[in-house]
Amino acid sequence: MMANNLRKRSEVPQKDRWSVEEIYSSPESWEEEFSRTTSFPGEISVWSGRLGETPGTLKEALEVLLAQHRTLEKLQTYAGMKRDEDLSDSLFGGMASRIDSRVAEVGAASSFFVPELLAIPEETMDSWIGTHDLRTYAAWLENILRYRPHTLSKSEEKILAGTSEIIGCFADTFGKLSNVDMPARLPEIEDETGERVRLTNGNLSALLQKKDRRVRKDAFEGFYREVLGNVPTKGALLQGQVRSQVFRARTRNFASALEASLFNDRVDTSVYDSLISSVHDNLPAIHRYYRLRSEVLELSPAHMYDVHVPIVPESSGEYSWDDAVGLTLEATARLGSDYTDVLAAGFRERWADRYENIGKRSGAYSGGCYDSHPYILHNFNGNLSSVFTLAHEAGHSMHSYLSRKHQPYHTSDYRILVAEVASTTNEMLLIDLLLRKLDDESARTYILDHLLGKFRSTIVRQTMFAEFEKLLHEEVESGGSLTPDWLNETYYELVRLYHGDSFAWDLEDEPIAAEWSRIPHFYYNFYVYKYATGLSSAVDISSRILEGRPGAVESYMEFLKGGASKPPLELLRNAGVDLATPAPVNSALSKMEETLDELEELLD
Repeated sequence: MMANNLRKRSEVPQKDRWSVEEIYSSPESWEEEFSRTTSFPGEISVWSGRLGETPGTLKEALEVLLAQHRTLEKLQTYAGMKRDEDLSDSLFGGMASRIDSRVAEVGAASSFFVPELLAIPEETMDSWIGTHDLRTYAAWLENILRYRPHTLSKSEEKILAGTSEIIGCFADTFGKLSNVDMPARLPEIEDETGERVRLTNGNLSALLQKKDRRVRKDAFEGFYREVLGNVPTKGALLQGQVRSQVFRARTRNFASALEASLFNDRVDTSVYDSLISSVHDNLPAIHRYYRLRSEVLELSPAHMYDVHVPIVPESSGEYSWDDAVGLTLEATARLGSDYTDVLAAGFRERWADRYENIGKRSGAYSGGCYDSHPYILHNFNGNLSSVFTLAHEAGHSMHSYLSRKHQPYHTSDYRILVAEVASTTNEMLLIDLLLRKLDDESARTYILDHLLGKFRSTIVRQTMFAEFEKLLHEEVESGGSLTPDWLNETYYELVRLYHGDSFAWDLEDEPIAAEWSRIPHFYYNFYVYKYATGLSSAVDISSRILEGRPGAVESYMEFLKGGASKPPLELLRNAGVDLATPAPVNSALSKMEETLDELEELLD
């Protein structure tokens, strides 16, 4: 049951809280373990200069390092979760800050590890990895050893390491300008009830979804008026960020900044290029989607402030927590009882922190560590979006549970490239269930539009960002300069290409040219494409599961158990998804077109 008024954390019933006490029974027990980490820096630093002695010595040092990481992760998990229960609680905020500092301290003490490992002669390491002592750590070691051609001398590495803090200033300054300085200057607008509302980064999205077009227009114009005033400074920051990544890539002997970024995940640049190419090939369907929205919403022509308004508004307050749990379990039943039995037990055993309370962190996430079960932070409010969020986070949690259960600590943490596959697969299974269960035409229309919106925002929009990021780096790598005019013109061209001819593209739309200046992901170094490949992989996997193809469930479960035991593309390939080809992205965009056909039929 949800309360209409927010409660204090102390007033939240135990059944609605996550069972964080299973990690540490009290802050005092956390303090006991934390105090033992005081010796960690000294205990790891004694191995400096010894890694190349024998395979047995290297194994002992590895075990010390990994045991420390495991303990620190457990301490961080508890402190972070307790802090997120009530951000005003200084006790847990202080604990989280202290463990973060200890992690940094241990990281500095163990900084010798990778350079020293890479200094061991290649022939020696090749012979050692197959020994009894190191066989268990072969995949972990090999992933580090791949960096040998891109590792500099000890003195050069020290200099390069010293640039990290300087390079980080570009993102930090962007964050301050975007989240502190600029919001302080944003204007107020009048909402649909006539109330004055100050624009913020947080409420812009909600205002752009309002049915009242005047509100959408005022929000867009008011926000971008301030954005446009920051373009020269944001352009200088972005140019600094891109130039720094190009510098680091060249210093480490990579052909491009893109190649350097993808190297860690063992992804070839052709995968990135194939994603962009596939989306370009499917732009006619995407443009058709925007034309349908314009027709249904009677927008002639549409403008950029109309992109986010749903065709059918979502109804709210219709689902209880038990409804959401039941739908999630029913949707994932196709994955078999081994999956749903664990998840059902997790819901009963308080994996989830259910509702909002005073001071609680907003949003949702899946957390936990190797020595705990997964946890879900939620702020469930009873609408359908909250149900989807629960299914999504349950996917993350089960991926973590199965990975940790079937992998040793050092290969249990799956890569970011595949992190959204399990969560989005659950969403796709839930969408299929709801479309089969619901007879109400309005509800079905909402779900189909919700799915199309997901394709638009996760595959199409993120690919547009990925293409812009590639163009940024290519411009600098070819000797060009990221002037404000170049940035605005290049971005505006992409926006027009991706959105098509149902928009006016007049003075009211031109401010979108500066949207690049408010996207933090351009400081994440070729990160955004992973959203698009993640959803494409999930659509491919869920489609084969829903079609009942032989082996589809079994291969997917093996993927969930794989952790980081193999390169992420290999894990996906074993699950039937080959991102080295255009097939998964094309399949996802074909699904988008099928969904569009169904929505058009309902709206006809």
